[in-house]
Amino acid sequence: MWSLAVCACILYHNMILVSPAGINILMVGVMGPNAPCEEVHIKHMGRYQYHVSYLVRERGDYLLIVKWGDEHVPGSPFQVHVQ
Repeated sequence: MWSLAVCACILYHNMILVSPAGINILMVGVMGPNAPCEEVHIKHMGRYQYHVSYLVRERGDYLLIVKWGDEHVPGSPFQVHVQ
């Protein structure tokens, strides 16, 4: 079960639930209109949950890429529009 929610603000926060998907590495990247996002933070919250935050500096369309190991999580890449 994956859970992804986006707050409507410039500093975005997401909670990612990986469920018992096995041992692997969570990789998160944010690609902006002109370049990758400069700042992405991932914090393991325990019990298969991760808190992800990223700071965007300009308006536009972004791609939020989330992988568990080599595999995209369902729905990734996600489209995020910043106004």
